[in-house]
Amino acid sequence: MALDQYLSVPILITTVTFFITYWIVQLWNKNRKLPPGPWGLPFFGYYPFISPNEPYKDLTKLSKKYGSIYSFRTFGGRLVIVLNGTKTVKDVIVNRAEEFIGRPHGDTTLTWVSDVGILQDEGEAWKEQRKFFLQTAKSLGFGKLEMEGKIHDEIKGMLEDLRKDCKNGQDVDLQSHGAYVTNSIISQILFGKRFTKDEFHRKMEKEFLDCVKVFVGKKHILIGNILKLFLTFSPSMRRANKARGVLQKCVSEIVKEHLTRFDPTHPKDYVDYFLLQRTELLKNGSEGSFTVERLEANCLNLFMEGTETVSFTANHLLEELSKYPETQKKIQQELDSIVGKERLPSWADRIKLPLLEATIQELYRMATPFNLSTMYSNFKQTTIEGYTIPERSSIIFNLDPGNFDNGIFPNPHKFDPSRFLSADGKKMKQDGPFPFGIGKRACAGESLAHMEVFLIIASVVQNFTVYPGSEQERLKLVPRNL
Repeated sequence: MALDQYLSVPILITTVTFFITYWIVQLWNKNRKLPPGPWGLPFFGYYPFISPNEPYKDLTKLSKKYGSIYSFRTFGGRLVIVLNGTKTVKDVIVNRAEEFIGRPHGDTTLTWVSDVGILQDEGEAWKEQRKFFLQTAKSLGFGKLEMEGKIHDEIKGMLEDLRKDCKNGQDVDLQSHGAYVTNSIISQILFGKRFTKDEFHRKMEKEFLDCVKVFVGKKHILIGNILKLFLTFSPSMRRANKARGVLQKCVSEIVKEHLTRFDPTHPKDYVDYFLLQRTELLKNGSEGSFTVERLEANCLNLFMEGTETVSFTANHLLEELSKYPETQKKIQQELDSIVGKERLPSWADRIKLPLLEATIQELYRMATPFNLSTMYSNFKQTTIEGYTIPERSSIIFNLDPGNFDNGIFPNPHKFDPSRFLSADGKKMKQDGPFPFGIGKRACAGESLAHMEVFLIIASVVQNFTVYPGSEQERLKLVPRNL
């Protein structure tokens, strides 16, 4: 008993000291004119009060109380600044891009794939790598008819598979079929090859899905370095970590194969062009940012984003569209009138298909799976709307309040594609949301992603009527008599 009493005194003193210190830190932060926000628990911060699967909803609720900018702390006292609404986000991410183009130090969510790479890098290395990728992608067909032809070839195969799958009346896994389309395209750009359906579905598909299901729309992005503990204890994070290892090994083997057969006179894909640039730099004594490690990291980032991000988005939007049969019927009539039955919709058809384009924008607005950005950071202490933003803050953009801003989109909770159309319904009258990011840190393959999503949705709706499936993430497709 005496021992218990003896031990209870230092435990009590430690506990009281901890809470007093936490309280003092909170008061000090307020005096620094940080953005307002909710108080959380010592060490855990506000993290326990945020939904694990739909964190943007809780962040949106906080924006209604605190406004377009607020802050809170998560695990270990990490300060997170949340920016909400189209005006504030655009002001920071576009008009003040150079101030907020960094990445938070020690952010394990970003460095989960690698410590370097086109997603994680900042400063001159990032600018150099992003510029090189965009230039190389353009030379490999980005935005050209040649690339659209490759997408059409993959979509034709997908439509044939979908017809086979829905013959027996069962629901289809459109995301799985779409993932093979997008994987084939990004693989040809990066590696100059496409995987067979068997290779993809047997060796990679589950790995892509395990990674996406852990990170897309989840609150892990708020916890920084503590994510390492989740990799140890969380079953879903262990699966994602294992999946990343499988994909990393696949990419590493492809890069090694390119190194052994590299011909500087005939570059065929992104890896070849990267190695060519590296060879030229080595002639002057230094490879700079063009290291083999960064090449593998770039490829893995682009491989993952280029496969599952687009197919996940297209499937999600079609799931939402299945809830609006009248709109779907009107889109099919528009497609029949403009495109006909003998060919697939093209990217050039987009301006002649205003209802389809407006519907896609409205689906992006109401149902984008990417309401929260990755983490950004500022290189120097600065201010936003009069609030102090400490140097190297962790900054996240919540797009949800902007997508449902009554001042921009009247009656925002109503599905209404006509809000994007002119009075006569013949052309788009305003820009839509930015599902793949905005500004200098937008998705490097944004233009390709928009094209793929449009062509997949247009082709599926042209050939099938889409109904909600009996299971989540599955759809019922009924072939149209074309």
